[in-house]
Amino acid sequence: MKLLQKIMLATDFSKSSEQALNMSMRLAKIFNSEIYILHVIPSMELSKLNKEMIENGVRGELEKLYNTISKEGIKVHDIGLQTGIPFLRIIQEADKHDVNVIMMGSGKNISRETNTYNLGITAQKVLHKAAKPVWIVNTETDGDINSILCPVDFSKPSERSLKNAIHLARKMKAELTILHVVPAIKELYQNLADTSEKDQDERVRRHKGQFDKFLKQFDFHNVTYQKVIETGKVHQVILEKAQSMNTQLIVMGASGESENFRVFMGSNTEYVIRKLPSSIITLKSESVIQPMIDYQISDLESHYNLGRQFLENGMSREAVEQFKYCVNQDVLYAPAWDGLALAYQRMDDAERALEYKQKAEHIRKNLWERRVQAEIRSKHTIIGS
Repeated sequence: MKLLQKIMLATDFSKSSEQALNMSMRLAKIFNSEIYILHVIPSMELSKLNKEMIENGVRGELEKLYNTISKEGIKVHDIGLQTGIPFLRIIQEADKHDVNVIMMGSGKNISRETNTYNLGITAQKVLHKAAKPVWIVNTETDGDINSILCPVDFSKPSERSLKNAIHLARKMKAELTILHVVPAIKELYQNLADTSEKDQDERVRRHKGQFDKFLKQFDFHNVTYQKVIETGKVHQVILEKAQSMNTQLIVMGASGESENFRVFMGSNTEYVIRKLPSSIITLKSESVIQPMIDYQISDLESHYNLGRQFLENGMSREAVEQFKYCVNQDVLYAPAWDGLALAYQRMDDAERALEYKQKAEHIRKNLWERRVQAEIRSKHTIIGS
């Protein structure tokens, strides 16, 4: 099973793209992924000689990238020389090859004081137009990622973002901070509402309850994490937290569906991208982490092992499907009942966890008694007869 099979590296051979290359290779090694490399030459009027010179130069650079990645033992695909509108070709090729994520460089840092980046037109349009997850690599990000920030607003897009952030944190052994920002009422409605401190405190208490309920659906097995709730302007809080915690990666949805969705994930994603305090992944309708499973397997042991892999990767619901297949094929397959017990324990369903644990113990006890009886019969001819 692969959790992240295909990474597309869209490169322009710049310093920024070099950082994206390094991150692509780190990710590929962690997840045993394949890398697809792509460069698009913009459509323009060129003489035949100039066109040949540019194409030969690009092919040479792509070959260097191919060799660099191959030497690291990573499977690499050269999509080939592409010409057209760069952002369109990148999106088309990402869809054609069904990649998990598009990896791109952030561009040049304009101001170290404000940490503001000038994302190129291509990167901006890929971020806005691509259905695939997009990972923009900050030029300051170098080395392993050990700190991930995931802002959530309890919507489906933020649920998807947190699932991906958890998987990345687990595999990268990074500390995960889950942030929820309660927009101040005055920020939402400015002078239209006469609000008191008591009103705001009540909203914060209500959001804390929603936050706890929201987090219960996730499996944080082998993940170091903390939850943080703050009040204020959403994008400002995200940026402040990212800076104060020296966050190396932000994972967030590109849209939201909460009661304050216009305030949270629309314009706020834009603000964060403009400042780009760290590398960032934006997700829309698809996830970076998508298990690639061979559904041709039919034997119990393979399904059981797949279930254990799902548990190891914090995917309890997916594990349940595999273990249930096993017990449907052989109701006395005790390891699968153990697996179901552990999966439901992770899903905070104590009643089912206990039920399946007792079932496994009952099966083992009966099988042991049968084995003892069979031994006695084999050694005592009178009983055996």
